Amino acid sequence: MEVKGSKQLYHKLFFIYTMILVCAISALVIFFLNSTRNRFLEQSLSYTEMMNESAVSYLEETADIAEFIHEDLYNSSMEQSDVLHYLTDEPDAYQQFRLDTYIENKLKGYKGIEQFFLDAFQAYGSLSHISLYSYEREEVTKYTRDGKSYRREGDEEVKRRLKEGRLVDEDCFAYLKELRDPATMQVKGCMLLWFKSKKFETICQYYSRAEMIVYNDTEMVVYNSSGEHEISDIAEADDKEALEALLGAYVEQGKNKEYHTISYLEKNRAAAMPFSVVVVILLAGVVVMALGELFVRYHLRHLAGRLNLILDGMTRVMDGDLNVRIPADKNGDELDVIARYFNEMCTKLDEHIKKRYLAEIEQKNAEMDALQSQINPHFLYNTLEAVRMKAICNGDREVGKMLYSLAVTFRAQIKEADIITLAQELHYCKKYMELFEFRYQGQFRAFVECPEEYLQVPIIKFVLQPVIENYFIHGIRMKETDNFIRISVEKEDGYREKSMGGFRIVVEDNGKGMTQEAVEAKNTELEQDTMEKHSSIGIANVNRRLKAVYGRDCGICLEAGKERGLRVILRFKPDKERKRPVCEEEHRRADD
Repeated sequence: MEVKGSKQLYHKLFFIYTMILVCAISALVIFFLNSTRNRFLEQSLSYTEMMNESAVSYLEETADIAEFIHEDLYNSSMEQSDVLHYLTDEPDAYQQFRLDTYIENKLKGYKGIEQFFLDAFQAYGSLSHISLYSYEREEVTKYTRDGKSYRREGDEEVKRRLKEGRLVDEDCFAYLKELRDPATMQVKGCMLLWFKSKKFETICQYYSRAEMIVYNDTEMVVYNSSGEHEISDIAEADDKEALEALLGAYVEQGKNKEYHTISYLEKNRAAAMPFSVVVVILLAGVVVMALGELFVRYHLRHLAGRLNLILDGMTRVMDGDLNVRIPADKNGDELDVIARYFNEMCTKLDEHIKKRYLAEIEQKNAEMDALQSQINPHFLYNTLEAVRMKAICNGDREVGKMLYSLAVTFRAQIKEADIITLAQELHYCKKYMELFEFRYQGQFRAFVECPEEYLQVPIIKFVLQPVIENYFIHGIRMKETDNFIRISVEKEDGYREKSMGGFRIVVEDNGKGMTQEAVEAKNTELEQDTMEKHSSIGIANVNRRLKAVYGRDCGICLEAGKERGLRVILRFKPDKERKRPVCEEEHRRADD
């Protein structure tokens, strides 16, 4: 079979990683290009909308100015009278009226229509010029920003433009305001307020990507930035969708009085990105690709070096060198695990070979030791039974009872299953306490309380005997005769926050007890499991067993008695799925 070196794996992984890098970076470049394109599109559409809003805002501003000038003219009786005489009187009569009015108001100050228009020009920079047209005399007078006025007869062209509403001139557009005699409400003429249309060019230059068209209801063009489309075709478009289809662009529309605005952005230019942006994104992709390739190459060479160490070690083992050790625990990955297992394999293989020659002798010695160390616990139990029966035959029934209690306790330790019922555990406790009743006759009383429905609850064996033994060693008051110990079983719905319910066995006595500080210290040791571990069974041992079997929420805690003594509380949560213990009678039948 061909022996493959690490170079093959190196080239394979390098090709795979390179393809992954190419795909990932290509996807990222495409994503950034599309994202940038969409961002430019959103920005362009936003600029188009803002441009249209600026144009509509300018139209609203000029319309408000025209309305304000018209209203201000009617608010001043002097200027209003001057305008009406200008529109109706012959030039000589109008000049006589102005002279008479000037003399009458010499002290107050005379203000004619020229001064009124001059004030308007100074107040509003967007105002180009103002024209007055007299319907009776068919004359037109143009007032400019430099305070000059030009009067001429109104020809047919002027009449036709006023009648058709064609109020657009080169670089300006107008609003028509009729002038009436307040006394008769008859129309004497009109005032044309002309505003500069160059403002639209400034707006369009600011938002350079989009184009703008401004026209009035008579399809007269005020401003057309491109000059490519016919206003008649645009005006015939029914809605925005039809207009977008006609122009091939994104469109924003606006209207103020008789003027319309259209701002549009051609779709082929809307999402166009500057060439420099495209170049920057592509260069960034190339740089990231190069850095990724360098990293992949460095990582794969390092990986190949580690694989070569493992392969070299295996080759040396195949040649019979079991002292090979590969460096491990440097990177914490699977190759370190393989190296560590390889080292352990070499160590164990070397030990196995060294011990192989002594295996048969050691096996024979082990068999001999096992035969010599076998003791039949049933023999001890039967011996105790024989001694007990001998004591009964000799009339010593107390010794017989003590031996029986000891035999039951001993038999439970060596024969019972690890999980028994509460009834069995309480039964063994009673037998254990009977031994002390013979020893301390008349000095203490024992009480066991357990509801009948709890007797079949499963529990690990011998959790009460160490607690009771601890009481007889440390707690009983030898000089008193009112000692008692009470064992009670209770159901609790919840113990601590994590518990889902369980049982507790309370062992209460009136013995010597402990100080509150000692109780708290002991509970801390039990909770943190820092009590010294002994080979014999004790409270710490029982606490560890309860926590190991039923979880950290269970175990033993101590409380000081109300008057004296100590309360030892054992908490456990029986597992319903745990196999039910075999009863004592079944054990006896099995032994028989």
